[in-house]
Amino acid sequence: MVDTGEQPAVEEETTEGTGEAGLSSETLFDVLTAKRRRYVLHHLKQRGEEVPVRDLAEQVAAWENDKPVEALSSKERKRVYVSLYQSHLSTLDDEGIVEYDQDRGVVALSAAADEIDVYMEVVPGEDIPWSRFYLGLTLAGGIALALVYFDVRPFTTVPDIGWAAVVLVVFGGAALVQTAASNRMRFGDPGPPPELEGESE
Repeated sequence: MVDTGEQPAVEEETTEGTGEAGLSSETLFDVLTAKRRRYVLHHLKQRGEEVPVRDLAEQVAAWENDKPVEALSSKERKRVYVSLYQSHLSTLDDEGIVEYDQDRGVVALSAAADEIDVYMEVVPGEDIPWSRFYLGLTLAGGIALALVYFDVRPFTTVPDIGWAAVVLVVFGGAALVQTAASNRMRFGDPGPPPELEGESE
């Protein structure tokens, strides 16, 4: 065999969102917009261990039907179990997010699942995204400062230090609200899983 001095080409998988080998942002988006897959990941993070598929399906069904596990009907349990067994767990396993042992009927999170937390800045209900909210605050602050600069009443009645205090309080309050909202939307926290707008089963 002749050594040409050239190294064989190595195909690397890169991500759009993380900048390194792993899960792409498109994959994570597809995973998280499916409600049952998101419920699965939330419960697995809560447990932090290998979970039987039957137990997992019961908890997902409980969240889905907004009732305790004990109050679930056999139809409600079976519908979610079949869905997880036939589709969702295989998808998560194929993407490397969970380790699904179909023969033993158990599933656990993989190391790659840690990447999903980066994508969970969720905007619930009719709220606007935080990026637009801060852009709006900045625009409003800029307009107010311009009115002060051009001595437009009643903005001139407040001293400069007063406007600085207003800006500080507004942005500080917004940051506190965002922090509290983000803490309520983390996978694995106690309680039901975070919701997404435009989700599917």
